[in-house]
Amino acid sequence: MNTVLSDKAVKELQEKGPQYLRKVIRHTQTFKTTPDKLFPLLCPTTEFDWMDGWHCELVYSQSNYHEYNAIFKTDYFIPNETWVVSHFEPNRIIEFVRVSEHVSVKVDARICDNLDGTSTGTWIVNATALTPQGNEALKNMNPNDEPIGILLDALDYYIKNDEIKPLPDGIFNKN
Repeated sequence: MNTVLSDKAVKELQEKGPQYLRKVIRHTQTFKTTPDKLFPLLCPTTEFDWMDGWHCELVYSQSNYHEYNAIFKTDYFIPNETWVVSHFEPNRIIEFVRVSEHVSVKVDARICDNLDGTSTGTWIVNATALTPQGNEALKNMNPNDEPIGILLDALDYYIKNDEIKPLPDGIFNKN
């Protein structure tokens, strides 16, 4: 197999180095509920029930809930994002790919049954710049200050109290 062209391209890319930045955020949280009750809440439709000011446009889903290859749009986190469910194993795994003009975000959520009435969720968020503007946004991003923990605390509050916890102003576009 002749790989001269691809070998040349890879060498040039290696010499140039990465053009766009990537930041990784990891968050783990334990919830006082079982995976079969937690997992359905990780859905663009059911997030209306627990996420303060949540809004989305469901583009495609046969069930109108989360499922493999479901697509929806938001302006909640970053303006004009399109989300695609790229991996889906009920009550265990959901992965989203979020794409906007300047940044792509891959969210991997894994839910583990602790076999004691609790579940532990692990979220790994890979944010990758797609443009120079995206590079600037990621340069200014401190993974420790990202609001995923605020959202998961709101989810935990909903699980415990069956009501929406108000989120701090200015973190998300709640309009």
